[in-house]
Amino acid sequence: MNFLKSIYATLPILSTGIFLACSTQVAGGSSEETNTIAGVVTLPNGEVAARVTVQAQAISGTDSTVYSDTTNSKGEFSLSPKAKGVYGLSAISDSFAFYDTVSVSGKNVSRNASLVQTRNLSGNVYLRTNEAAKGAIVSIAGSPWKTVVSEDGSFTLFHVPQGEHSIQVLSPRSTYVLNQDYSVNLLTSEDSSEIQMELPVWILPLSLDYAMAGFWTFESLSENSAADVRGVSGSAILYGNSSLGEGRTSGKAVHFESASDFAVVENDKGVLDSATEFTVETWVNIQSLQSESPFVKNIIGKLGFSDSAVFSLSVLQDTCGIEGSAFAFFMAQGTGDSLRCENAAIGSEKVELNRWNYLAATWNGDTAKLYVNGRLEAFSETSFDTLVGKNGIPLYFGKEDMDLFIDEVRLSTTAIEESDALYRYQE
Repeated sequence: MNFLKSIYATLPILSTGIFLACSTQVAGGSSEETNTIAGVVTLPNGEVAARVTVQAQAISGTDSTVYSDTTNSKGEFSLSPKAKGVYGLSAISDSFAFYDTVSVSGKNVSRNASLVQTRNLSGNVYLRTNEAAKGAIVSIAGSPWKTVVSEDGSFTLFHVPQGEHSIQVLSPRSTYVLNQDYSVNLLTSEDSSEIQMELPVWILPLSLDYAMAGFWTFESLSENSAADVRGVSGSAILYGNSSLGEGRTSGKAVHFESASDFAVVENDKGVLDSATEFTVETWVNIQSLQSESPFVKNIIGKLGFSDSAVFSLSVLQDTCGIEGSAFAFFMAQGTGDSLRCENAAIGSEKVELNRWNYLAATWNGDTAKLYVNGRLEAFSETSFDTLVGKNGIPLYFGKEDMDLFIDEVRLSTTAIEESDALYRYQE
């Protein structure tokens, strides 16, 4: 997983220069089957550190061996991993320790290291806001610092060297929530007992396939329809001059230029009927809003019948109490209510044209929430706890007078959280 996509729980660094190590190729090299990592371990005062245990453990590759050596009277150590890859190199001596990574590629590597003061790292890990991630494994990859999350979601890694580390959390339920890496800076100080650290609280991101109810990528068309690539819901039929254009990344997106251009899932196979929570999310690039007069324009929504619950992920202009434009999420109960402003979660930021925006609208049975580019923008309480869908309301994409691209429309029968929205925005 890309490191920049991680959810950060960062604590400030008060000083730098933790590692005094360097990495150079040793003259002569070695075969691809034997790779020596050798060097000298020193204490913070510069003296050599004798009788200190040094370990190397693979982070990448297939090598599962933990290589270990003890420094001699000169602080020297030598380890010989048998496979190429990236290894974690660690050393521990009383209240001092060292950790860094080493790339092994068939040549000897010299790595001198200075031990630094250690600290305990404690925090909490959750699967969802109120569900502890009992059994999750928390570790620094390729190191002896590893622990298991307790029943209440707490964990502690003892005697971790001060400095910046990537903390790996392995999910106990990987089909439900995903593994994740988090960046943590352990504060450095001559008197670490005086430092008060804010404990990290991490919520693992929800699997993108969990509770899937429909996924339209618009990568290709069969005649004039785009299939739900997961095969759960129905196909989106394109009308007017709708076409495929350039997508958010290297793929395709559906392009609408006017109100006569739209797509509709006429039979969604009842995926949201009687739902007690759901999420609709997409990437949208609005080229032009086409009008300066007040309006509410649908981007994605179930629209049509007064006896069923309806919703719309929309864009507004000079209406519902806002000046300018904003994204909004409307919901109505299905008792004759229309999509009114009082039933909407309305964003606070102006819509940026000609750029891709990630939108997620969720409903958890009592509250509608709107996320824009990974951040919670607004919420609105609702008075009903179940969607009514007896009439099979079609799902519309567009059908408004504006020029826009829509990509990666996803429906799920769960309400994602802010940590999930941020992960998906950065993914």
